[in-house]
Amino acid sequence: MTVKTAIKGVLLVLLIYLLYVVVTAVFLFPKVEKEEGRPINQVSAYMGEKEGSVDRVLLLEDGYESGLARMRMIQEAQHSIDIAYYAFGKGKSTELILGALIEAADRGVKVRILLDGLSHGLRGQLSSARYALASHENIELRYYETFKPFKPWTWHNRLHDKIITVDGKLGIIGGRNIADKYLASEPPRNFVYDRDVLIFNAKEEKDSVIVEMKDYLNELWSHPYTSVVFSDLSKRQTEKGKRERDSLANQYSKALQTEVDFVNPVIEWSNATTPTKKVSFIHNPIERFNKYPIVWRSLVDIAANANQSVLIQSPYIVPAEALTEYVSKQMDSKANWTILTNSVESTPNVIAFSGYLGLRDRIVETGARLYEYAKPYSLHGKSVVYDQRLSAVGSYNLDSRSAFLNTESMVVIDSEKFAAQLTGAIESKISNSTFVADNNKYIETPEDQKKEESFFKATFLNALSKVTVYLNRFI
Repeated sequence: MTVKTAIKGVLLVLLIYLLYVVVTAVFLFPKVEKEEGRPINQVSAYMGEKEGSVDRVLLLEDGYESGLARMRMIQEAQHSIDIAYYAFGKGKSTELILGALIEAADRGVKVRILLDGLSHGLRGQLSSARYALASHENIELRYYETFKPFKPWTWHNRLHDKIITVDGKLGIIGGRNIADKYLASEPPRNFVYDRDVLIFNAKEEKDSVIVEMKDYLNELWSHPYTSVVFSDLSKRQTEKGKRERDSLANQYSKALQTEVDFVNPVIEWSNATTPTKKVSFIHNPIERFNKYPIVWRSLVDIAANANQSVLIQSPYIVPAEALTEYVSKQMDSKANWTILTNSVESTPNVIAFSGYLGLRDRIVETGARLYEYAKPYSLHGKSVVYDQRLSAVGSYNLDSRSAFLNTESMVVIDSEKFAAQLTGAIESKISNSTFVADNNKYIETPEDQKKEESFFKATFLNALSKVTVYLNRFI
């Protein structure tokens, strides 16, 4: 066999494989079945009668303060730490949090870490961290839906939650992963503005929403789609893990001794948190293929009953056709809608943003006030405020991927005070945004703002939007 013949054979195999991927992961990807019997809460289910429920909340708007809160939770842990994240990224904050988790495990705390099987981030600089975690007797590491080359339809089934719970007493849910790009005090070039909410169950009562969050993590943890990263470490891997574990623990210990702020947070949960009337937890089904969009339906049903205002922030807004059948009445509500998302300049995700550009006319046609963030860095927070009373915060983006494909979770908070805080946080970003549309019309953009737009990036995204509009079910 000649080299030329061999190359042709390899190319043919690759072409057949590519065709197999496209057919099985795109064209034959099943549509979501309508299941009207699926239980969706009435709006009243998210409302409490009076302030003073078991759960108090703290808005974590600043990334560094959000990292401090996570660190303090880990340091206070006595029994268990449960983590489900899309990814761990590189950075000093990640290394110190890993060191704190190892220290907690050393003192007997049971630590469970669940990461997405494709985007977990424990590669490159963090590859040894896998062995450090997996080799500790009090730490378990698992991946959700690992890469399966001959089952490409599973590639869409991503774990997108960002949840940590400690002892049934403290929990954080939101949009931040663990990395410097989310938590650093001095923002790196790829920094993102994100948002979390901390939940405090002071008396560790059983009807706390944290119990529901942990039950969900238990379901993810034991699900058939979840697998142990290392069933049995080799001698070399064990030794490598011990060296890395010692390195992370020493780094954390030195930071404590030198009084580094990140590892010495002082937070009084009772004083820092806000009382609520009720906190509720919602999440998507744990299924492959197209899931029934429970989070989307829940958020839409609350919006349909809004009488005054609906304020939305989402990094990606892709109003695909698959979503519209679940939005038959929300824009008929009496409420005024305001939507904030990224701009051409700020977006780091060109695929998702091109999908938004291709369908932006649909958003304008709703009559909502539309803003695009126009300052350095990008928006990654996902939130909704309804009638200045109910607030939703979590991992859910306003796109088809979050609706039908990913695992996603949100908390719905009944508190006027928290709603005011969240509204203020969103409006502070709106003040640094461009007003795009209002009342079914585009707003004339001043010439000086037009010049600020990156011509080449805008041209590329607009061209890409002509293609991605046909694949918006997966964006």
